[in-house]
Amino acid sequence: MATIGIELIDAAVVAVRAGVRLASSPGVALVDPAGLVIGEAAAASARLKPVIANDRFWSDLSVDAVANAAEPQVSHADLAHAHLVSLWRQIAGPGDEAVLAVPGSMRLHQAGLALGIARQAGIPVAGVVDAAVAACAGLAARASVLHLDVQLHQAVLTELHGTTTLRRRRVEIAPRAGRKVMDSAWAQLVSEAMVRRTRFDPLHQAATEQQLYQRLPDWLAALANQESVDVAIQTDAGAFNATLRREQFTLAVEAWYAQLAELVHAGHRADEAVTLVLSSRAGELPALGERLAALPGLELVILPDTAAAAAAAERAAEIAPAEPPALVTALSRSRAAPAKRLGALATPTHVIQDGKAHAIDERPLIVGRGAGDGRRIALSGPGAGISRAHCTLQRRDGAVVVRDHSRHGTFVNGERVEGEATLGAGDRLRVGTPGVVLELVTVG
Repeated sequence: MATIGIELIDAAVVAVRAGVRLASSPGVALVDPAGLVIGEAAAASARLKPVIANDRFWSDLSVDAVANAAEPQVSHADLAHAHLVSLWRQIAGPGDEAVLAVPGSMRLHQAGLALGIARQAGIPVAGVVDAAVAACAGLAARASVLHLDVQLHQAVLTELHGTTTLRRRRVEIAPRAGRKVMDSAWAQLVSEAMVRRTRFDPLHQAATEQQLYQRLPDWLAALANQESVDVAIQTDAGAFNATLRREQFTLAVEAWYAQLAELVHAGHRADEAVTLVLSSRAGELPALGERLAALPGLELVILPDTAAAAAAAERAAEIAPAEPPALVTALSRSRAAPAKRLGALATPTHVIQDGKAHAIDERPLIVGRGAGDGRRIALSGPGAGISRAHCTLQRRDGAVVVRDHSRHGTFVNGERVEGEATLGAGDRLRVGTPGVVLELVTVG
């Protein structure tokens, strides 16, 4: 018997057990007279069969009939039910129960409907929690927290506050700043680049359009660490290629990035120190994190895609005392304990960055962006929240310590450094968000 955290988001329903992702199933359905197709299989054919594709049943959760469905009696609730049934069959074992993490954009009656649908699907639901609260309650963050999520059809900013208990204060929605419209803009960008270079338009045929949309996430991921990306579409006539720069992708969605920046800017006072937390869906958008990190008074954190679901499962005892379950919008703030070490770790002699070993001795070794005075590891390329003198490594009294000098934080094995921390061989040092990771080693 185990508790499974399930985050109900239109982009993808994510399920986590004991910190391990079990599934990430797109909120897409094909309402086909021959049989309903749901999740990953539906997403893989949505561009081939757009008339029967539906991706709004989570964002517009209701008992209303689905528009253009072959069967008029099919409702959004029916599709959500089918999605959860399919997911639970894949991931659950005997005696397992679930805690649902729902977005702040989901109204109270919709959260109640989701609970009823889950239970009708045979899922024992122990509790329901706001996804932003769950994802942020365990962070080493400031008292005021803004959580930004970019869903499929909208962006959601949740304002949270509290020193011992993190409470949801308010929720703001940008209804036209979702991932789907940005993907359409990027698809058009790729199409136009290929037409200019090869006279081939991948949006002209459904099969190549589907291929473009399926490859788009990989191209965006590549732009997190490089200034340009080679895009390619395979056809029976061969491969068609083009090269696009990072700034072309950001310019293509400038209107929506501006909305997101304004949403965040309006969410906090200029004199207030705030931690801005981006969901993985927001964090993977090229250069968005860097843009938002430049706003005054903000430190930036980007979450993994399992954050809300994992926290929902871990906090089940705190979330699930009520019967029937009520929507929980406040959790105690608890910082994750540092990873346990089995025995004493050797004192590191070098730090590894991009395959190069830098010796650590009694002289300060500065880690930061760009060139500067003194011994330093000069980091380059895109990366939000990296200061020019971000942190310092130094051997002192037989130990190696790291001292944080930054606004946005230095992390050892995922734990934020408060002032300074002692390092051991095998530790992973992260600066920035999503960050540059350096490894500590001992050379015999």
